[in-house]
Amino acid sequence: MPEGPIEFAASSNGDKWFLEHDGAAGEHIVIHRANIASGGTETRWSISSFLEVAGDHPQGQALREALRDIRFLEGESRSEGSLVEPKPLSSFP
Repeated sequence: MPEGPIEFAASSNGDKWFLEHDGAAGEHIVIHRANIASGGTETRWSISSFLEVAGDHPQGQALREALRDIRFLEGESRSEGSLVEPKPLSSFP
């Protein structure tokens, strides 16, 4: 997985969701950054907890797609040198 968080979803009100690898814990985590009007707070979730709460919402569906893409990329041989086109950011109203 690339260094730093990867934005996988954004709402029209400015909320954003990121997927990040927590090296210390050895797992991926979900970060939700609320929009400025809501205080701009950042919340961190385990993937399973996030999907329990938001699994049926657009951001939950976007997370599942991002995880599929990451698993695909991690399974590829890095020596092949193949470039992967970035997917458009999942956005919803």
